[in-house]
Amino acid sequence: MFKISEFSKISQLSVKTLRYYDQLNLLKPAHTDKFTGYRYYSADQMFQLHRILAFKELGFSLEQIRVMMDEQIPLEQIRGMFRIKQIEIQSVLEKEQARLDRIKERLSGIQHEGKERSQDVVLKEVEPQLVLSYRQKASLRQIPELFRQLDDYLGSYGLSSLSQMVLWHGCEESDDEIDMEVARVLAQKIPERHPFIVKQLPEVPLMATLIHHCRTTSRCTASTELAVWIERNGYRMKENEPRREICIPHEKSDDPEAFVAEIQIAVERL
Repeated sequence: MFKISEFSKISQLSVKTLRYYDQLNLLKPAHTDKFTGYRYYSADQMFQLHRILAFKELGFSLEQIRVMMDEQIPLEQIRGMFRIKQIEIQSVLEKEQARLDRIKERLSGIQHEGKERSQDVVLKEVEPQLVLSYRQKASLRQIPELFRQLDDYLGSYGLSSLSQMVLWHGCEESDDEIDMEVARVLAQKIPERHPFIVKQLPEVPLMATLIHHCRTTSRCTASTELAVWIERNGYRMKENEPRREICIPHEKSDDPEAFVAEIQIAVERL
């Protein structure tokens, strides 16, 4: 048996909290001296305490925990509760990380406002390209999964491609329904099967291009810089030509979504 002060040290829970749990009939002492009123706890009660603290981590109230302790919920069911909670928290963390990445990008964009990169813009002719593509309305965060499906199909023919291309067709409804097309350049034609198609991207006589570092799951701030250059240099976007973005994995980064990318916008003289 352990005095309440000793049990407090072992459990790393305050004496005040242990007394409160006693009042709630949540964790009663194994023995209370009827003459001195001293509370004594057994080592086995540590397991009860672990469950109480586990249920607290899951967000249950002390009253709910008391009822659950009386019901003696099986250990496997508790494990299941924790697995569900783990998935929920992981989802929240991923969403907050994505939000943090967006904030960093917006801050970077603000810091570069007004700073021209005209020396980095290149006008060039782009030849026709044979590609395997997959077009869908989706959000930015779905891009890796779209490429995974595209690459699985490409891999079924024993083929692979170093670079990846995104064709941005438009965004008229919502940020989660961006009309985009992921593509891989082909050296030879292969059979197509819905939703994957094989097609030839047309030749573009005049393409304004800008190389930058990016993450495909985040909005491209380089597009703004390229748009400023186009407007200031007497060009306009060519109608019905999607913005292209060609991405190559960034070798020096540990981030699997980090790329060196080239933004391409088809233009014509005003």
